[in-house]
Amino acid sequence: MSLFGDPLYQWRETFLVLFQKEQRPRIEIVQQALEGIGDFDFEERSVSEEGLFESLTITSEVDLVGMEILYVEGEEVQEEVESLTSQIIEDDLLSPEEGQLQRVTRATARFDILHFERLTGSSGDADDDEEYLDPGSLLAVAAELAKIVDGVAMDPGSGTFI
Repeated sequence: MSLFGDPLYQWRETFLVLFQKEQRPRIEIVQQALEGIGDFDFEERSVSEEGLFESLTITSEVDLVGMEILYVEGEEVQEEVESLTSQIIEDDLLSPEEGQLQRVTRATARFDILHFERLTGSSGDADDDEEYLDPGSLLAVAAELAKIVDGVAMDPGSGTFI
């Protein structure tokens, strides 16, 4: 079941990790890496016939978050890359970010990391609590996934690299 269908979770944001599809990892590598950075429960996982990563749902009772991580490749990725690169102004980039932008332009695959907040009975209206959602777990997961696939993690809403 998707966290979108779970009344205990509310979607907050989506981050991306862009990379070359030849770097697509096996599910065991992803799970082992994520176990090393947080106290996550692994809810659902999907793999290709070759054992390569397709999707994973993780939750953390400690951080009150859930994340759905999805593998995407093909035309949809190319359209996303074109959209992102057209929004980023090269003159505004810091020196290390220029290399990241070049890697984004060569991306042929991506991970979508959908970040959910676990709602609690005491939180009232979740929209009022948005400013209190700690993005630490999301940032750690995005950075770790980028490391595994030699990719670039970014917030597509702001066009910033992680």
